Amino acid sequence: MPVSALEQLLRAPAGWALRADAAVPAPVPPKLPPRCELAVVGAGLTGLAAALTAAQAGCSVVLLESHRVGSGATGRNSGFVIPITARIGPGQLRQWLGAQAPAFTAALGTAAAALLAEPGANAARKGWMQLFLEPPSSEQQALAQAWADLGVRARLLQACDVQALAGTSHYQGGMLLEDGGQIDPLALARALADRCRALGVVVAEHCPVTEVRPGEGDAWQTLHTPAGTVQARRVLMAGNAYSHEALRPAARHSVPLELVLGQFDLAPAALREILPADIPFSDNCRDMWFFRKTPQGKLMTGWFALNRHASASSHAEHLRQRIQTVFGVKPAPSEDIWGGRVGLTPDGLPRLFAQGAGVWAWSGCNGRGLALSYMVGQTLARQLICGAPELLPPVHKPLHGRVFVQWLAQAAIAGDRWRRARVSIPIVD
Repeated sequence: MPVSALEQLLRAPAGWALRADAAVPAPVPPKLPPRCELAVVGAGLTGLAAALTAAQAGCSVVLLESHRVGSGATGRNSGFVIPITARIGPGQLRQWLGAQAPAFTAALGTAAAALLAEPGANAARKGWMQLFLEPPSSEQQALAQAWADLGVRARLLQACDVQALAGTSHYQGGMLLEDGGQIDPLALARALADRCRALGVVVAEHCPVTEVRPGEGDAWQTLHTPAGTVQARRVLMAGNAYSHEALRPAARHSVPLELVLGQFDLAPAALREILPADIPFSDNCRDMWFFRKTPQGKLMTGWFALNRHASASSHAEHLRQRIQTVFGVKPAPSEDIWGGRVGLTPDGLPRLFAQGAGVWAWSGCNGRGLALSYMVGQTLARQLICGAPELLPPVHKPLHGRVFVQWLAQAAIAGDRWRRARVSIPIVD
């Protein structure tokens, strides 16, 4: 079967600092131990955080990754570190978690701070902005206050603030989260993997798990891989939206939505005028526009890939036009174009679930997965290895109507894109 243009972008190297490292020949997987206390499947942020947390507690850990560390959603995103949830506000959070909502928000903020303080992540902790096409409304003022009531340092921005911080008059207001920021996500993943190895974690790349055979009761789980089998007392499935083979049940708890991202060169004078405060932003539209500067001095943006057969050059041209619409300058063509995937849930809530006795998984980052993934990995490791209390309520049934949910999401994005194109730029397919 021919590979679609989008599938090629989903396989293309991400344009981050360690892009050259992706071309290094695959390492020989280390010898797997016959047993461990915790087996983690998937070496993205969830898996790395869980492995690190368990190893720091003195547990034996094996981390199994089907490709390279950070090769899934962790290393293929914009690198925004956002200390609040996506698509659900403080009121919905309180309704979902009740009295645990402040603890959840505090844990998410702590996870964001940890990522932004991680050596090797090329982090900039200057904040993150959500921008509005219209001036801030009373509803948005109430939203910022509600987040502040949960301990989040959030404040509204007027048009003059946006002009000063973002270097654009395209947006008329926004909200600044002062504890947000931006990182190089692939560099972060590699640095966390090195810390895991230093603590004795067996990190096996190019070692997919083909089957997890549950034990009876509290017996050991058996994980089958091309490099042999390993038995584990507890197992964490951390594939999220990239779940496949033995992790496939996790894929039934969210809907995949693809993005195409690009990094673009600009003249030094133009780059100084764009995002002068070096604070990244996303807007609050369904067809979300987002921008940041990279540590390598490029401008990054992206969009939802609704056409699976659009070429890389057509995606790049549309992203260049977005930059021109927002900042008044159109960059030169770029070859730094790649695809990524996020896990979407209808209600915007992450879904935590058991795949058997002692086997846990989660899915549904809804596009803000860095801080959330890190927090969930830490939380689940503590639950699995020492019976710590649950921070998130589990679900017991897979998500039904996934194809319909995906269609609804794509239709909403397409409708918003059409409306915005009427007053801004033509759509290039």
